[in-house]
Amino acid sequence: MTNRKQKVEELMERIHAMKRQMTIGASSCTKMPRITPAQWGVVVLIEQRNGSTVKDIATALGVTSSAATQLVDGLVASGYVTRKQDPKDRRRVTLMLSVETKRHVSQMKEQVSKRLLKFFKILDDKEFDQYIRLNEKLSRALLKKN
Repeated sequence: MTNRKQKVEELMERIHAMKRQMTIGASSCTKMPRITPAQWGVVVLIEQRNGSTVKDIATALGVTSSAATQLVDGLVASGYVTRKQDPKDRRRVTLMLSVETKRHVSQMKEQVSKRLLKFFKILDDKEFDQYIRLNEKLSRALLKKN
């Protein structure tokens, strides 16, 4: 195994470990009942876009419309997401977060932000700026591939 491959495998494990730690902290910060990671992805997409369609969700997640519909149906049944029919085009249905879910998402973002600020205190300003630049470079490379 090449040295670079070993380092990539180590990096993957560290990224997963950090993600697990961040998830544990985020899920315990509000009274929002547990939802699956896939459902959380849907909630975040709807929140970021201030409304989406099932087709938007399917495209963004790279799943079928049927799979996206199942995710959304569970969120609607739980009261996290609402469907709003477009008055101009009755075939178009926009997904919106409920007021309660918006509040929970805001609280979770605040808690995660606090945890990340604490986490990144180990880096000085120069290291942190470099870390951000490297992440931006990697993100651009990933976006170009998709």
